[in-house]
Amino acid sequence: MNKQGNPTNATPMRVLGCAVLNALLLPVYTALLWICFFLALSPLFPARVARENFKNRLQLGLIARLAATTATLFHYTLVVIEDFLFWPLGLITIRDNPSARQEIVSTSIDAAKQKNGLVILSAHFGNIEVTAQCLNSLLCGQVTTEQRVIALAKPGRSEWMTKTLAWYRNKRGIEVLWTNRKDLVKAMLQSLKGGRAVALLVDQKPASSGNFVEFFGKKSAFPDGGIEVALRTQSPFVFVTSRRLLPGVYTFEGRSLPPVGERRPDATIVLFEYARWLESVINLSPWQWCWDYKKWSRQPQVELPT
Repeated sequence: MNKQGNPTNATPMRVLGCAVLNALLLPVYTALLWICFFLALSPLFPARVARENFKNRLQLGLIARLAATTATLFHYTLVVIEDFLFWPLGLITIRDNPSARQEIVSTSIDAAKQKNGLVILSAHFGNIEVTAQCLNSLLCGQVTTEQRVIALAKPGRSEWMTKTLAWYRNKRGIEVLWTNRKDLVKAMLQSLKGGRAVALLVDQKPASSGNFVEFFGKKSAFPDGGIEVALRTQSPFVFVTSRRLLPGVYTFEGRSLPPVGERRPDATIVLFEYARWLESVINLSPWQWCWDYKKWSRQPQVELPT
């Protein structure tokens, strides 16, 4: 098992090493913060959209949304530093979250008893690679005999980029199921029916169609294709992500889909509960989500009376 992904790996030596590295990086962090601050002031697309979202969705004032936009941009730089410095040095520290861990493990054990897989809904929050490592450790020997989580992912713009992404994610213990595969639905169903854990990132806006759910006070489109496929099986749904406490130090956030009475859930119910959970997680650390994205630019079409 990959020790970097173990949720209980916050050993004294690892914590000390992480603290020392952060101390050494303080001048770098300071310089990056200033760069992110000036970018947050600019009319550039990412910063402008983030400021608008913080104003309209979180009702932040001018100073607060400027600070939040700076923090969001700084978060992206921290992900890069963590992935290419903390990871190689083995200094990513994942603090245990007993309640979240117990709920996810309990759901995975129940799924294994029913000979089902597990559907994992995650988000572009915290560090996706850290989330995958947490899941690999939690689920290995539970719903799957495989160590790696299977994640649906969109290919890069070029074959070289796609191969690079595949290599990088494989190094992080993620098995990729590319969404341009002709047999995508079949492969996804086979994985779930074979007891595997399949992860989907469903917090961003689909190019067309989608399922519109209330999200931070306004309807927003969520991709529901993968969820519709997963609902063909009896596999349970869980919501998971990682949340940064300090650079290189994370905690695991997760919960299972609550019961919906006697009837089976549909995509609307799944996404409604997912959106409520994601809101609660984002509110803990708002700047760790992708606010520089036009999540609310599409609205459901209203049918006019004939």
